This record gives sequence, structure tokens and C-alpha cells, in this order.
Amino acid sequence: MMWRALRLPWRKDVLAGADLDGNLYFERSVRSAQRTRRHVMYKKNMPIAEYSDQTIPVQWQAWMRHTRKQPPTIQELLQDAERRQRMAENVHRLATKEASQGSVAGPEVAHTVPNSHSQPQIATPRTSPPGESFEPEGWAPASANRAAARSNNDRN
Repeated sequence: MMWRALRLPWRKDVLAGADLDGNLYFERSVRSAQRTRRHVMYKKNMPIAEYSDQTIPVQWQAWMRHTRKQPPTIQELLQDAERRQRMAENVHRLATKEASQGSVAGPEVAHTVPNSHSQPQIATPRTSPPGESFEPEGWAPASANRAAARSNNDRN
């Protein structure tokens, strides 16, 4: 696979790297373009409707969009996979802890501007959605004559 990474004059696509799923990422220099073209060759052949941005890691997405200059390393991808695994474990641990306590969420604390004398206030939970009590006022557009008269008064 290393031979694909060599930048030889007759080679159009140069291998930039691979992700943990086995997808290969290539870079192509185009004379008419200011920057290189980047594309991915997926390891699995899928129907066209199943391809999306979520099928490749975030680090490779950033490289593909020229947000980052250097392609991500395998070590970086492994560290991110470990971080996501720890995050999933923490979420599972918190969910089981909240389930064992019997309450999913406690009282909400209202955000206030802190000063030396203020205490955080407990927000009262809403009983109805915020838009349910809204009553629109009546409105009628002004006629063209009234609008012209107003603009004349403003000038004087």
C-alpha cells in the first residue's frame, strides 16, 4: 500500500492515508485548480443512497474539506475512538445512576447574572407549551393615502 503514496509523475491519485474502517483517502493535483482534489474510496460497496458524511471519521472529513492541511494519523484516529468509547461508557453509567435514583431530571436552575447577594432561583416547570397562551392582536395594513400623509408630515 505504501507504493500508492509515492508522488510519481504518471500517477494521478496519491494515497494520503486510511481510516480504521479500511477506507482509503486520495489526493489529486489539478493544474487548473488552486488546491488539490481529495476523495475517498470506500472499502465496502454500498448503494449510492447510503453514502453520507457520517460514514467517515470527523478528522478525515476536515481533511477532505481542506479545513486541515495534513491528513490524520492512525494514532489520532485511535485516540478519538478511545475517547468515544469512554464517552459512551460515561453516558451509560450516568443513565443507570439516574434510573436507580428514580428521577430522570431534577429541578431546573434558572440562569441569573451572579453577584455577591444573589442566590440561584429554582425555575418552575411549565405546564403548557410556550406558544399555547399566545393570542395575536388584530392588525390591518395602512392605506396608501395614510402612508403618504405620514411621510409628508415627517418631512415638515
